Amino acid sequence: MLKTNRDYGEVPEGFQRVGPLANVAQAIEQFALDPDALFASVGVSRDLLADPDNIISPHTAGELLERCATLSGCAHFALLLGRQQSARSLGMVGELLPHCADVGTALAHLQNLLHLHDRAGIATRTIDGNTATLGYTLFAGPIVGVDQIYDGTLVIAQNIMRLLCGPHWKARAVLLSRRRPENLRPYKQAFQCPIEFDAESSALVFPASDLRLPVAGADPNRFKLLKEKLEDIRSQHYLDLVAQTRRVVQAMVVLRRCSLTGVARELSMNPRRLNRSLEREGSTYRELLDEARCGLALRLMCLTDLSLGQIAVVLDYSSASAFTHAFKRWKAVSPLAWRRLHGRTITTAANMHDSR
Repeated sequence: MLKTNRDYGEVPEGFQRVGPLANVAQAIEQFALDPDALFASVGVSRDLLADPDNIISPHTAGELLERCATLSGCAHFALLLGRQQSARSLGMVGELLPHCADVGTALAHLQNLLHLHDRAGIATRTIDGNTATLGYTLFAGPIVGVDQIYDGTLVIAQNIMRLLCGPHWKARAVLLSRRRPENLRPYKQAFQCPIEFDAESSALVFPASDLRLPVAGADPNRFKLLKEKLEDIRSQHYLDLVAQTRRVVQAMVVLRRCSLTGVARELSMNPRRLNRSLEREGSTYRELLDEARCGLALRLMCLTDLSLGQIAVVLDYSSASAFTHAFKRWKAVSPLAWRRLHGRTITTAANMHDSR
């Protein structure tokens, strides 16, 4: 049964629906732990997760997943949780995907409509010659449990690809923007393909030819009904120009493709008009670019072992000194000093003893 438009409330900027976390209680009970006590320890109740359309911040979601990993002694907790989730954990957006005509169309709709479910991050997709990617990136800087969020999200992305392409689909490679864990076995079992840790972004890599595959069992009538519903909801929960531009800039920075001209093209505007329109709304392209670059720099410094020179390249600076100059403008300290102070203070479960 479809929710009515009135039932499908708006997701505030920086928040997401709890659908992908809906089975946390059942998952933690497998470790003989009390889920209610665990929820209370991070300030949430079981009731929050009872309705998949409820809202949670990525900070709380990350803290919850990190707490689960710590108390269970299972460093790959989010991998286990993600394996239980399907496209339906993304609500009506997920329901639409298996009724698209082909895989490429489904992923385009996923990227374009995900903000109805999740405004804490964005889906990314690329096509470069014979290679395609499907990824996810958070807007927030480094937060507790972000490695768990990326682990679980990519397992869900893999489940979506298997829904669209067939149950035996495998990625060509998996990129994870996090440090290499001590125990690789759960990752190899989950993805069954080469895995690159310390990557600049988190994504599945696969043949571009997969995008042309028809989706078996797609129902055109169901697609039409769901698409109309989602378009109606999108018209009611319209993203303002600053929010739209922020999403495009964030995606392009992660993919090393950001320019004012490129962003304006994505928004069907000319660059001068885009900047003037942003200024009327109290923002500028340069401010949004700095915001995206700063957030990505902080995440990479905290969560990976990439050198500052490598991070400068990822952020598309001409040199390490240019990156250092920009970072001092953002944080009033050098990136080296900031990393020494904060780089390992974001606690993760990656190097815990894994008992499962």
